[in-house]
Amino acid sequence: MRNIIYLLILMFLVFSCDEDITERPDKTDAPVLMQVSVIDALLQGFYDGFYPVGDLKVHGDYGIGTFHGLDGEMMIFNDTVFQVKADGKVYIPGDQERTPFAAVAPLLTDTSFVLTNMSYDSLKSNFLDFFPTQNIFYMVKIEGEFSYMHTRSVPAQEKPYPPLVEVTQNQPEFTFENVKGDVVGFYCPPYAQGINVTGLHLHFIDNLRTKGGHIIDFTIKSGTMQLGYILDYQLILPDGGNFYGGDFTIDRSDELDDVEG
Repeated sequence: MRNIIYLLILMFLVFSCDEDITERPDKTDAPVLMQVSVIDALLQGFYDGFYPVGDLKVHGDYGIGTFHGLDGEMMIFNDTVFQVKADGKVYIPGDQERTPFAAVAPLLTDTSFVLTNMSYDSLKSNFLDFFPTQNIFYMVKIEGEFSYMHTRSVPAQEKPYPPLVEVTQNQPEFTFENVKGDVVGFYCPPYAQGINVTGLHLHFIDNLRTKGGHIIDFTIKSGTMQLGYILDYQLILPDGGNFYGGDFTIDRSDELDDVEG
């Protein structure tokens, strides 16, 4: 009798475990956010590109970043890499160009919202009206007509590289009115501090693919925002160089606020 009871308990545990496994959602199509280096490396002035731009597209068709020497703002959209340089113009870099910092994922969205006459500040202050939680990563895509768009693009730097906060003090800025285009970027949760830009980090490119940059501010007249929930994360770090001697013990959040502001 005791042996029968043990056998029943064992069968219950086996079937219970199997049931838990089969009920888990299939994540084979879930997007993975692949990131090259960390934001605190960029803040320290580590601008040497080490990861080929062409290889980014292996990991996804959607992303943002920068280029070797901090030469402009990167947008990856529909498998094309765009580069907005300090002259405000859009270029198509070669696959052999390298990046010191980028984030890319396959464009897979889970929900969408219609936006009308909404500012960037309003989107951020009403964050939980659109995002179910602030504790995961999101890809953020906004398409529409913008009554106002304010962007910047940092100029290419030469060695010895200055810290990023110094570079952005003299950054070229651009304003556009009544422009149609796409906003490309990600949201990173607070615990990603030092790894990526926490909060919303967005870039813009117009429909004609002639102008854009890192977004400072905007007001969208009408458009659609799509969100993709990201639960998997991959980090690729430099193999040596300045990165190995960097100081990542310092809280650089104030510097990042100045850079993003």
